Amino acid sequence: MEAFPGQMHMQTPAYTDTILTITESSCADPYVLLHKGTYYLTFTSGGHIEIWSADSLFDFEKKCTKKVIWRPPPNKPYSADIWAPEIHALEGRWYIYFAAADSAVGNKSHRMYVLRGPASTSSPLDTTWDFCGRVGGLPDDQWAIDGTVLTLRSANYFVYSGWPLGTTHNETRQELFIAEMRSPTACTGAAPTRISTPDLQFEFSGLSGINEGPQFLASPDGRWLGIVYSCAGSWTSEYKMNVLYFTGAAPLDHASWCKSNTPLIQASRDATPPYGPGHGNFVMLDVGPGGPESIHHHAYT
Repeated sequence: MEAFPGQMHMQTPAYTDTILTITESSCADPYVLLHKGTYYLTFTSGGHIEIWSADSLFDFEKKCTKKVIWRPPPNKPYSADIWAPEIHALEGRWYIYFAAADSAVGNKSHRMYVLRGPASTSSPLDTTWDFCGRVGGLPDDQWAIDGTVLTLRSANYFVYSGWPLGTTHNETRQELFIAEMRSPTACTGAAPTRISTPDLQFEFSGLSGINEGPQFLASPDGRWLGIVYSCAGSWTSEYKMNVLYFTGAAPLDHASWCKSNTPLIQASRDATPPYGPGHGNFVMLDVGPGGPESIHHHAYT
C-alpha cells in the first residue's frame, strides 16, 4: 500500500454509542442540519433531491414534512445516479451540493454539482431551487463525489472524494481532496490538495482502497477538530468511519492533516447489527447549550 508523505497516525478519542433509528425507510448517505430550531435531512434517493424537515429527531420520519425540491432534466451529464446531496446555509442563502452522472457514460462521469435556493432566513422547502451547474474550479476530468463545505480560519473549503488526479477509469482507489472556495458555487481554480489516501489495511475491501464521505467534526471542548470520513467498501459490513485531525497549520498543506490509526466507528465484533456504519455527519441535538452531539449515518440491519 502507498505511503502518504507527511501523514501522522493518531489515536481516536472515546465516544458513547447509544443508537437511535430516526428513519424506517432507506435513507443512504444521510446529511442532517439543525438550523434555527429545525432539523433538515437530505439523502441519496437516486433520481431526484428531496428534503425532510421536523423540529425533533425523535420519531423524525413520522413527524417530518417531505418535499422533492429538484429533478434533473433527461439526457444531461447530471441526469443519473444522484448521490449524497448535502444542504448548507452559506452567505445568507441555501445551497445543496450533490454528485451526479451521465447515464450514457456511467459511474466514471460522476462530478460535483450545486443548487442555489432561497435566503436562509426562509424555509428551504418553500420555493424553487436554481441549478447552478458543476461546482466551479475543480479539475474537469476528475471523478468526484461526496462534496462538503467546511469553514476554517474564516475561509470556506470544499472537501470531496475523488479518484487520483489523472485517473479516469480505475475505480480501485478513492482519495480525499480539499480546495479553497471563492464563492458558494465555485473554488478558486487552484489545484486541489490531496489530504488522505488509503494507506491503512482497514481502509480496504479486497483491492479497493476507499476514502469518502468527508464531514467536519470538532470536540465540544475545542481541543481538536478535523474531518471524519468513511472507508472500506460501502457495500460490505467492513464500512466504517475514521478521523483526519487538523493540526492548526494551513488547510491546503497535506501535512496539516493527521490520520487516526484506529477507526472512530465500526461494526461491533459480536455479530449484532447495525453493520457497516458509515457516510454520516454530526449535529448538535437541540436539548440545551453544549449538546450532546450526535452522528447520523447509514448502516445495515
